[in-house]
Amino acid sequence: MKTHEIVGYAKALWMFVDVTGWQKWFGAAVLGFAFALDSNSNFSPLQFQGLAIGIPLIFCYIQSANDYFDVEIDEMKEKIMGKELVVSKIISRKTALIITSSVLFIGLGFAGMASASLFVLAVAMALLGTLYSAPPFRLKMRYPFSTLTQFAGCFLPFLAGVASISTVTMQTIIISSVFAVLAMIHRFAHEIKNYNADLLTGKGTVAVIKGLRTAKTFCKLSALVGVIEFSVFSFFGWLNIVSLFLFVLYVIIIIVPGVCDYDYMPRFLKIIFVPVIMVPSYVLLFTVLLLHGKIYPLT
Repeated sequence: MKTHEIVGYAKALWMFVDVTGWQKWFGAAVLGFAFALDSNSNFSPLQFQGLAIGIPLIFCYIQSANDYFDVEIDEMKEKIMGKELVVSKIISRKTALIITSSVLFIGLGFAGMASASLFVLAVAMALLGTLYSAPPFRLKMRYPFSTLTQFAGCFLPFLAGVASISTVTMQTIIISSVFAVLAMIHRFAHEIKNYNADLLTGKGTVAVIKGLRTAKTFCKLSALVGVIEFSVFSFFGWLNIVSLFLFVLYVIIIIVPGVCDYDYMPRFLKIIFVPVIMVPSYVLLFTVLLLHGKIYPLT
């Protein structure tokens, strides 16, 4: 293969597993890991790989499975929105299935080596992702299950981050709700952006069934509830000053960019911010390790 073909295929793989798409989920897992560090600052490399490798691979599975079963829908989006079609055009369906299956089993393997509780949560995330995308269930096409399934699934990443080095408690389950709510901002923004394509393909989203105005209202409501929950948790003292800083950073570099339109951003700003926007959750992870003294800056 020529250099430009290799680069093009690598780009297609990046898009297929949708690395930029699962940053909001992995960011929540990183904050769960940071929360657990307050009570368990010692962790083994085996536990850390469960967080840094196992969980992202599960997210890669969820996104790639969605694309694998969405070829017909994506073909329509290509015509309507100019979306670049990856599966069947650049990556064959057979290869796509091999990649999807591989990242699932490898991800589960890494999660299982970290801890039994992380493995259970990884299985739960993968199961919900399968029910959401794959026939005969294909809940993404059915209202209101399309929204409810994703909402339920967004409770799990924060808990997975906790489980990578510690024990899931009722408190962590309650805290995870704020990340589920904030992730729904992306959900409704996505519904609004893809309204025309979803309408033509019969996808049962809030925007399609209840209208764009309702979807926009829910998007704003998600932001409001997220802020209220964040304030309540802070008032109860569940989040220390480091956790508060990391949460604000999570919102700034992961949540906000996910709902912004960068087509109108000046070129010099794109050069500065795009590398961070591509993998903001890893920037967040580096910050967590730095603040907890696990990485020592060069002096």
